[in-house]
Amino acid sequence: MSRLVILVEGDSELSFMQRQIIPALYSRCVGNWSIEPCKIISNVKLHKKGGNISYDYLFNDVSRFSAQKCTVITTFLDFFRLPSNFPGFTSNGCVVDVVEEEMKSDLEARISNLPLFIPYIQKYEFEALLFSNMDGFNYLLDDDEQLSLIKNIIDEFPTPEDINGGQATAPSKRLLSIFNYNKVADSADMLEIIGLDAIYSRCPRFSKWFDKLADIVAQSDRLTAF
Repeated sequence: MSRLVILVEGDSELSFMQRQIIPALYSRCVGNWSIEPCKIISNVKLHKKGGNISYDYLFNDVSRFSAQKCTVITTFLDFFRLPSNFPGFTSNGCVVDVVEEEMKSDLEARISNLPLFIPYIQKYEFEALLFSNMDGFNYLLDDDEQLSLIKNIIDEFPTPEDINGGQATAPSKRLLSIFNYNKVADSADMLEIIGLDAIYSRCPRFSKWFDKLADIVAQSDRLTAF
């Protein structure tokens, strides 16, 4: 059996993987695949998962899954508030690709049995996906003024992934300035209402990552090509 592990930060990302990403990947599978989302272990002694991560936590989990002979390991992390100890760290979201490549290079250099590793950092934040269209907000809110403010944000940027990630302007911060946004309670249902097709069509970095995984599980005999 081939095994794909997706390392995420918290419960909201885990739910998104379980409810939408993994079913979509299974629909494209060729051969026998196990696809597992896992929260990063942030306290080994307590076996606590999720919450604030550091590169050390990620490195430990990648090492652990490498030892378990996984076929593919990927990440789904936020660029906003990415810890400064990540290889290639920068506060410039326009070069997030560089951080991904530096992270991959570091892991390849330090983990001798590293399987195929697909780095992915969401620009700028998980909540960017919620801005793929108005459907999730129309489902959650009934205040016309709030909805108008959100529509203005969507219209202001070329893609949801361009909504910038400053301390006051990250996608989640913008939502909190408009309504009482609760990441865990709100995001899963909103993303399901929005639908993966809409997210895919509006978020180019996300769609590129998803395509890589979909191609891998559909062509398991060509893993070395990726």
